[in-house]
Amino acid sequence: MSFIGNWNQVVSSHHKQSENKIVNNSKEDFWEDKIEGFTPPKLPDYNDPTLSFLITNLQPNSSVLDLGGGAGRLSIPLAQNNYSITIVDSSKGMIIAAEKHYKYLGLKNVSTYHSTWEEFNNDKYDHIVCAHVMYGVANIKNFILKMKASVNSSVIIIMYDNSPQSHLADIWELYYSEQRINLPAITDLEKVITELDIKYKLCNIEEYELPVFDDFDSLLNSIVSQIFITPNKQNINKLSDILKNYIILDNNQFIFPVDFKRKLQAIILD
Repeated sequence: MSFIGNWNQVVSSHHKQSENKIVNNSKEDFWEDKIEGFTPPKLPDYNDPTLSFLITNLQPNSSVLDLGGGAGRLSIPLAQNNYSITIVDSSKGMIIAAEKHYKYLGLKNVSTYHSTWEEFNNDKYDHIVCAHVMYGVANIKNFILKMKASVNSSVIIIMYDNSPQSHLADIWELYYSEQRINLPAITDLEKVITELDIKYKLCNIEEYELPVFDDFDSLLNSIVSQIFITPNKQNINKLSDILKNYIILDNNQFIFPVDFKRKLQAIILD
């Protein structure tokens, strides 16, 4: 199987596996209760490694499409730095949050669109930034080719070297008694781009430690939502027992027993 075909198959299988575990799927917008973590600061944090990387690799005062930009965590600080910003996101809640934020800041150089990339009727931009979106893209070839055709200068794709939730695979298997199908990551994307015969540059941004938790309830609540557990008493007790046997308690902190760092990297398509 080709790298493109394998990517699409893995993503489709991952989504089906996840959907089978979601008992209550009444919400139209999956991201509506997760907006707080994607909201930009009131003042740009130029010490943020990702923001610093973007400013280094974007032409000054250029037009930037933030694809899957959420509430504008990266692109609104770029707008404050005189870039002309367009945010496209499939989450209506994220777009509303982005609009509130840039209007509060009095920015006139930001436009927002509630749309998927596949349905978005776009113009050309100097740059496209696509941060932490590609993992779950099912039709990867068309997605990349549309980005490539929509820029005058470069596409910057930001991802981890491992699927963002791959460190939860053991817990998934312990809870559901099945192996977790992890989403592809940037190493898989390199193979896809090579197969498409597109030239690219791989850049390192930062390394991240896995999250640690100061109390058990915070750990528990975090994992409940990430592996789609219905939070009734029986399920919470089951997960609690698993975590008590799996998680390491060190210096009053709860730590995952997985010895690796996540690398945040970028692929630049020129």
